[in-house]
Amino acid sequence: MKHKSNNGLLGALCIGLGCGLAAVGVALVVPACADWSLSLADRALRRGREAVGSAADTFAEVAGSASHHFDAAAKAAKAGTAKAASAVESAARQVREYAS
Repeated sequence: MKHKSNNGLLGALCIGLGCGLAAVGVALVVPACADWSLSLADRALRRGREAVGSAADTFAEVAGSASHHFDAAAKAAKAGTAKAASAVESAARQVREYAS
């Protein structure tokens, strides 16, 4: 009978040891998994910031180019308007001279 009791104690001790090792394993794995997932999230956030920065640079470049084109168009319109005004003034002068 004593031999069976020792086996029962040995079994309970092994179960307790297994539970303790499982708890220690979980205590070691959870922080490692949390650190791994946080590093992945940080890497994704950094990539996202780089993409946003790249998009902002591209937008600024396009806006600058568009501004340059609009400035050139405005100068051309002013020059065309000045030429047209000069032609109208010249024609009006000729009409006045002809009418006088």
